[in-house]
Amino acid sequence: MATSLWGDEFIIEETPKKAKKIKEKIAKPTNLSESEMSKKALKASSTSLEDKLALITTNVYRILGRYKDNTVVIRTRQELTEYIDAAILNGIIAIDTETNNSLQPITCKLMGPCIYTPGQKNAYIPLNHIDPYTRERLEWQLTEQDIYEEFNRLDNTLILMHNGKFDYQVIKCTTGKQLKVYWDTMLATRILDENEKNAGLKVQYINKIDPTIEKYSIDHLFENIEYAVVDPEVFALYAATDAFMTYKLYEWQKKQFEKPEHARIYKVFMEVEMPVMEVAAEMELTGICIDTDYGERLSKKYHDKLDALNAKLQEELAKYDDIIKAWRLTEEATFKPEKINKKTGEKTFGKSKSEQLDDPVSLTSPTQLAILIYDVLKHPMVDKKSPRGTGEDILKKIDIPLSSLILEQRGLLKLINTYIDKLPQCVCEKTGRLHAQFKQLGADTGRFSSSEPNLQNIPSHEKSIRMLFAASPGHILVGSDFSLQKVG
Repeated sequence: MATSLWGDEFIIEETPKKAKKIKEKIAKPTNLSESEMSKKALKASSTSLEDKLALITTNVYRILGRYKDNTVVIRTRQELTEYIDAAILNGIIAIDTETNNSLQPITCKLMGPCIYTPGQKNAYIPLNHIDPYTRERLEWQLTEQDIYEEFNRLDNTLILMHNGKFDYQVIKCTTGKQLKVYWDTMLATRILDENEKNAGLKVQYINKIDPTIEKYSIDHLFENIEYAVVDPEVFALYAATDAFMTYKLYEWQKKQFEKPEHARIYKVFMEVEMPVMEVAAEMELTGICIDTDYGERLSKKYHDKLDALNAKLQEELAKYDDIIKAWRLTEEATFKPEKINKKTGEKTFGKSKSEQLDDPVSLTSPTQLAILIYDVLKHPMVDKKSPRGTGEDILKKIDIPLSSLILEQRGLLKLINTYIDKLPQCVCEKTGRLHAQFKQLGADTGRFSSSEPNLQNIPSHEKSIRMLFAASPGHILVGSDFSLQKVG
């Protein structure tokens, strides 16, 4: 196989009539590029599934068809066994996974793994593709059990992945096999350059290995389609190259790490980050229990607090009724700014400040709050950089009862929306537990970050919120911290 995935030359074959007709039907205006027409056709609700699949097939073969000879769809257990034999002989294999359009490993379905080992073709192993019309699974495909049994033979083979935490989780959750990942090219990217803004596989492959693919983009073809209904032969051309790109990126990265000046970060990558990757993956899969009964009581308590606070706000706001009514009669309040359309010269008028100010005033609207504070109440500017600002720091400087109540309301709303009501909603129905994401290189400093939800940002001063988290039956929760002591 050539070291370049795409080659140096490219010939666009004539687009078949059917796909061309689809594009012409949706191409308004007619000067849209072929790529834009494809995007528009796939997003159009009037485009039938049959037409969408035809368009995808046409474009995939038009752009990637010349690489069909370097791609194989594994259809039998024997073919997979022989491929794994080759990987074991090489001592190395790159693995990528395709799911049913899902980014949730615990609940996703494995559409098929993509694998690559040197000397073999880019391979895709379909598992769960279906007939797009009958919705029945294609019978000739292998099964998750086949994958488990064959991947189980890779225990002494170096396994490469890009964003290995995700693929590790998908394979474990769908097949039961817990792979030992040797090298994660996404983690290696961040270790080699902590300032790297985009560690995505295709971007890294273009930047480090083969810039010739920069002019081709077919990801949009699959944005609005269920992967399961796409012909596996077509889907393989789109997906199977990821494992190949992972392997080539690994080769490049290994050479970089072996440079003398990179010895220390190489050690960190291999001895710290790669072992931690599996720990982070298992942390996510394990998740944590939420005391839902306590959560309901806590939610009611804080919503009652919010209702009482809102009543106080309305009482305070009512004190300004006469001032607001008098202000609405002023020229400042009724003035409508003139607007002129630069193209047509047509003159229109915008809304006056009085029209922008609801009755009653919406205190959650920055525009209305600014009008109330600076125009109605004539409060002097407290921040030169933001003369009509209504942010937290500015409201603290505006020393009136209304601003204090608004700040208290914002604090309660943040607790309710970010933690009290949000956390129970994040519980996975399948496991009954909360599974956050942990990115071990989520910050430039190398620190972990957390998201969906962020469990590293639970308020320490709100003990009642921390009590939402509960130990599993038969277990206890332990809180701990590390302190560093300088020696010598």
